[in-house]
Amino acid sequence: MQTIDGNGAVASVAFRTSEVIAIYPITPSSTMAEQADAWAGNGLKNVWGDTPRVVEMQSEGGAIAAVHGALQTGSLSTSFTSSQGLLLMIPTLYKLAGQLTPFVLHVAARTVATHALSIFGDHSDVMAVRQTGCAMLCAASVQEAQDFALIAHRATLKSRVPFIHFFDGFRTSHEINKIIPLTDETILNLMPQAEIDAHRARALNPEHPVIRGTSANPDTYFQSREATNPWYNAVYDHVEEAMKAFGDATGRQYQPFEYYGHPQAERVIIMMGSALGTCEEVVDELLIRGEKVGVLKVRLFRPFSAKHLLQALPETVRAIAVLDRTK
Repeated sequence: MQTIDGNGAVASVAFRTSEVIAIYPITPSSTMAEQADAWAGNGLKNVWGDTPRVVEMQSEGGAIAAVHGALQTGSLSTSFTSSQGLLLMIPTLYKLAGQLTPFVLHVAARTVATHALSIFGDHSDVMAVRQTGCAMLCAASVQEAQDFALIAHRATLKSRVPFIHFFDGFRTSHEINKIIPLTDETILNLMPQAEIDAHRARALNPEHPVIRGTSANPDTYFQSREATNPWYNAVYDHVEEAMKAFGDATGRQYQPFEYYGHPQAERVIIMMGSALGTCEEVVDELLIRGEKVGVLKVRLFRPFSAKHLLQALPETVRAIAVLDRTK
């Protein structure tokens, strides 16, 4: 067992699965970047025995651009952000998703400033990137944040779709809890080497030049845009496979949609994020009182599979409440 906060747990996995880490601090994700920078300065190694290169840019827009450049050279790259920082990354997220470039962005979800500044957690930032084409995976606890960080890194390489792995700012990012840490051996075994080799083979290289990012007319733009659909549609299966492989390696089982409660529940709450722990306790109490209730945990938010959500719900459900942590 290890006592650690959510940011530390996620940063540890991200550091050990990356070669280039581009950072720009923003609360409450800052300590992920700070720890990665300190580890690199102290010469700590990733699971392949190399020290990742950590570069601090002038803004979050620069950080994601540096990630984009590193990925185009065949490196494994990552970054961390929150709130307005995530909004600055949106243009490049569109590019990364459109180019089917595997990488994971770790987000400590935080309120986007509107009439006033708030540094505390909600989902208004991640809700602003739903349409970018990135997959979105949500962790509800410190243990899940660590575990889903690795699941996301495996799934993005398998699917070639970039992942946004998010968890609640402060409530999870700064919660100190006891978790079962992932060993280097487990991480290395779960990182798909064939897909890593394929990612490196797609790198820009003067020995086998290719052209990317050109201007396209509507006819060819439409066709190439639609041609990415099979990759996006396959994301659910890749996440399910990554969760199964992770479960086989660690004994901790997860599903993209997971139901908890009475098998013949009539009333169900659907939600994601840190409030799930509280909701499970309420369900336990109501079950003791004879209530037929349950909660459906949403882990994979994008692509959203209505088919699998319905399969996870008991057929007896008559009323559903969806709790959304944003305006």
